[in-house]
Amino acid sequence: MKMKSKNITVAVALIAASLSPLFSADARPARATKGAKYVFFFLGDGMANVQIQGAEAYLTHLNGGTPDSATDLMKSENILNMRKLPTTGMCTTFADTRFITGSAAAGTAFACGVKTDIGVIGRNTAKDISYKSIAELAQAQGKKIGIISSVSLPHATPAAYYANVNKRSSYNEIGLQASQSGFDFFGGGHFRYLDDTNNTAGVVLRDAFANAGYTFIYDREEIMAQDNQSKIICSVETSYDSDATPYAIDRPTNNVSLAEMTRTAIQCLDDDSDGFFIMVEGGKIDWAGHANDAVANILDTLAFDDAVGEALDFYAQHPNETLIVVNGDHETGGMTLGFKANKYEMAFDVLDGQMKSYDRFVAENLNPYKTNYFETAGLPYTYVKYAGYQCTSGWDEATMNVDQSLKDIVEANFGLVWTNLSGYQQDQLEAAFDRTMANVKDTTKTGYDLSGSDKDVDYLTYGGYEAFSVTLTHILNYEAGIVWTSSSHTGVPVPVMAIGFDAWRFNGFYDNTDIAKKLGKAMRTPALPVEDPARSGAINY
Repeated sequence: MKMKSKNITVAVALIAASLSPLFSADARPARATKGAKYVFFFLGDGMANVQIQGAEAYLTHLNGGTPDSATDLMKSENILNMRKLPTTGMCTTFADTRFITGSAAAGTAFACGVKTDIGVIGRNTAKDISYKSIAELAQAQGKKIGIISSVSLPHATPAAYYANVNKRSSYNEIGLQASQSGFDFFGGGHFRYLDDTNNTAGVVLRDAFANAGYTFIYDREEIMAQDNQSKIICSVETSYDSDATPYAIDRPTNNVSLAEMTRTAIQCLDDDSDGFFIMVEGGKIDWAGHANDAVANILDTLAFDDAVGEALDFYAQHPNETLIVVNGDHETGGMTLGFKANKYEMAFDVLDGQMKSYDRFVAENLNPYKTNYFETAGLPYTYVKYAGYQCTSGWDEATMNVDQSLKDIVEANFGLVWTNLSGYQQDQLEAAFDRTMANVKDTTKTGYDLSGSDKDVDYLTYGGYEAFSVTLTHILNYEAGIVWTSSSHTGVPVPVMAIGFDAWRFNGFYDNTDIAKKLGKAMRTPALPVEDPARSGAINY
């Protein structure tokens, strides 16, 4: 299937324009004191240079070219919208208390301009000072505010723009603070625990939103039709095991894509005379990286880039007043383009065999297969969180092996033909089969002793994910030439890309806390960080 970006002509024109006096302060005196009127901040959670390059290489393949041809790779339709932004920089990712950051600490750095501890949102490491976010400072200027994410709306990154909590897991309290934010637009996944009262106000969260004047909208057509509306929460059908939106590879036709949600936010917010601030998170890039699913990772990166394209379309109409900034908060998975078994070869066409994400495969194919297998064999089984259905007794790993039915399921969903796999690959899948069907661990191997919580060679092999599905994605990815070093975040710097009003501020190499400070300077807000006395002091949530 040939793919083509709808923003190619616009983006090329923008790069050319960026070299003209259009972007100098002298050419826009009306905004010199007021700062940028329209500001987009795009955050690819888990996205670093390798995710961007991988997405471009696969896009080149999808568009009929080959990544082995520099000519093909450099064609305009194969270059991501974000990579066409003329201002580029790099930023660090480390938290205050750990070299490898988490999304709460990173989100706080981007939103508030301060380093903090892992898991803390909008507060300092000592947890006695709260800070106002760049979105709240923009709101104080009169701007309308939009918060969009492909994961749940009280998740760490979006929460950093409106909440101050000690623990990122305080979802109900975070939701309560969202209802009190006065922000104009929330879009993406769901707010969690809407019918619970576990917050400092002791109110049902859904009622808190209603009392604050918010309206929930779930229908695709109604979401897409919104125009110049405020205080709306646009949530779409969520994925199998969370309140997040499905991966781009799995998106139902009745859902709203990240790009479409961005377009709706623009429609709702662009009528304000003071402008807007819109934060858009591609959160499931990170989730796919954790699970080592390259196809889901790449396609969510492309979906995120389509959202950037919507901002570029708007920018083309308001070049003197608009600032767009794109970056990642950290890299996830230790993704590498190049596998030693393949030497210098890549094979992106192999990825075409995957039809759905790992978690959709588990929900729609693997779990039904398990229950049918157990019932046919007369084996007792139970459901285990994160592992699905597992045999509780009577499993014989020597005789109970991958059967033809499962081989057919694997071929249909991942394009991996059993007879074409090496003996080593078949052994990997057989070991994972025992692990996923009956929690049979590989005790014959030796490896790193990470001590506690079963972090042995079994953890190093599967990363805490469903064993059979993650082994399938590993094999498929290795065949393509893509490997992973982790199931967690890594500590590499991440790229920053920008265009528009004061975009020059984002040149160079700087700390992640400087992102918020640079945005503040571009919008002429008070210098960050800005303490929020109303939420400072000791809190328990």
